[in-house]
Amino acid sequence: MTHRTKLDRLLDLRREEVDRRAMELAMASQAMADADEALRKMREQRGEIEGAIARSSGERVGGVLTLRLLIEQLDRGIQNALTVRTLAAATVAEKQEAYKEAEKRRESLERVVIPRLEQARALERLAERKHEDEMALTSYRLGGHGQQ
Repeated sequence: MTHRTKLDRLLDLRREEVDRRAMELAMASQAMADADEALRKMREQRGEIEGAIARSSGERVGGVLTLRLLIEQLDRGIQNALTVRTLAAATVAEKQEAYKEAEKRRESLERVVIPRLEQARALERLAERKHEDEMALTSYRLGGHGQQ
């Protein structure tokens, strides 16, 4: 009985590990999507500022210099976002691998444990039936029906 409980618990732990790895993968994927979105927005802002610079013929030099300064800041932000995106992609790849490995361990354990659990349950049912049969036979004998 305790052997079965330990196997059940081990299988539960493997399933929990798979769930935890799936959650980690989902969080890493979301971080990568967020980095992609931030990168897209910064590139869009940069394009708008470049357009403003192109339309600014005859503007004051200070206004154009401010726009160029904004582009430099956006370029640094884009570089940072690219770094974050690269790190997020590496994390996603790592989490995918960890998830696949956890899933593989769970499946391997299930292939071994589930048949053993079913076998233990079948033996337990057989022992219960045997005990019930012995109890019925004992009461039959005590009732005098089994004597000749």
